[in-house]
Amino acid sequence: MGYSVQIGGGGYAGWKMLERTAAVQQQLVAKDPEVVRARSYFVSEASRISSADELVSDFRLLRVALGAFGLEGDINNKFFLRKIIEADPDDSGSLVNRLADKRYLQLNRALSFSGDTALDLEKASNITDMYERLEFERRVGEKDQNFRIALYASRELADLAKRDSTENTKWYEILGSKPLRTLFEGAFGFSANYAKLPLDRQVIEFKRGFARTVGGDSLAALTDPKNIESLVQRFLLRSNSASIQISGFSAALALLRK
Repeated sequence: MGYSVQIGGGGYAGWKMLERTAAVQQQLVAKDPEVVRARSYFVSEASRISSADELVSDFRLLRVALGAFGLEGDINNKFFLRKIIEADPDDSGSLVNRLADKRYLQLNRALSFSGDTALDLEKASNITDMYERLEFERRVGEKDQNFRIALYASRELADLAKRDSTENTKWYEILGSKPLRTLFEGAFGFSANYAKLPLDRQVIEFKRGFARTVGGDSLAALTDPKNIESLVQRFLLRSNSASIQISGFSAALALLRK
């Protein structure tokens, strides 16, 4: 079974409880025999892998590599993954640079096979470190997917805010990332219909939502952890409220059908 993450209740109160216990629970996940075996196998076997073909042919290695970036859902998309890993990250027209979800670019750069050069120990260790952290988040998501989104966003938004990119480039990255977009839509009270708007209009609307929520018009405001927490709080409170309303509606329907 493995270690089952404890999250307490749902909603924002449950999130605060998870925050208080996260460090201890991350250590427990890292010591889980399943995680230890996965890490040991990756570190010992990665040195013999020198191509995308070899990696995607080894399920155990691929599971760790994808898990390190929260991309475990792509485990069976071997042709696509081969193209991702083989793409040139320095070519602006390559597949990894055309995809809105930059986790694929991060995966490509982390592996960075060159010629017949295999993964060295340092790269393998970095990947397994990320795998351990993301495995904790994945297990949180098994209990509450909104908490997984909040954990991911708390980490990624702090990095995004510090990047040397234009404001619009950062917004395009947020809109192209399913977990980040979900968090912002929830925090701003936006419906899924916003995705049907032209991309430039979406950026305008999300900027307005950000200004109303955080009080500033620049994503640099997210260098302050309090502003990230404010977004997370609004996302979780709105999500929890929507869940309660849906549950109440379902209960009412059940009564009417009796």
